[in-house]
Amino acid sequence: MGQMECKTRWMGGLGFEAESRGLKFKMDAKADAGGKDQGPTPKEVLLASICACSGMDVASILQKMRVDLQSCDVNAQTETTEGHPAIFKEVQVQYRIKGSNIKPDQAIKAVTLSMTKYCGVSAMVNPTSPIKYQVFLNDQQIHEAHADFTGNHS
Repeated sequence: MGQMECKTRWMGGLGFEAESRGLKFKMDAKADAGGKDQGPTPKEVLLASICACSGMDVASILQKMRVDLQSCDVNAQTETTEGHPAIFKEVQVQYRIKGSNIKPDQAIKAVTLSMTKYCGVSAMVNPTSPIKYQVFLNDQQIHEAHADFTGNHS
């Protein structure tokens, strides 16, 4: 089990500076919500965390397969619900993987393992905000599915 700690410090207005392991970043509200737009919103950081967490899994798995991984871009979009608390309705994620010798089944396996077993951020978000994903290999869509951390997937 890993222990984590994050400290945040109010920077005035609606801005906060977060610090974890000595690494700092700012978060703020958008200008139209009363912020100064000096950093991503907390929800934008969460959306980026889904992409980065799963992307780390996919890159690691593909590297262990010893393929020629040239790039792995992970993009996501969502809308928030009306009212409070406003949460993600559904998250759409696209994996854009490129490499000269990566086979479609290898790319699909890497993403599927992330979206069914390894990505802790997605596992936390998925029960309240379902995650759908698409896998593209060398600019061709090769797979589409839903995240499923229940163990009931095939």
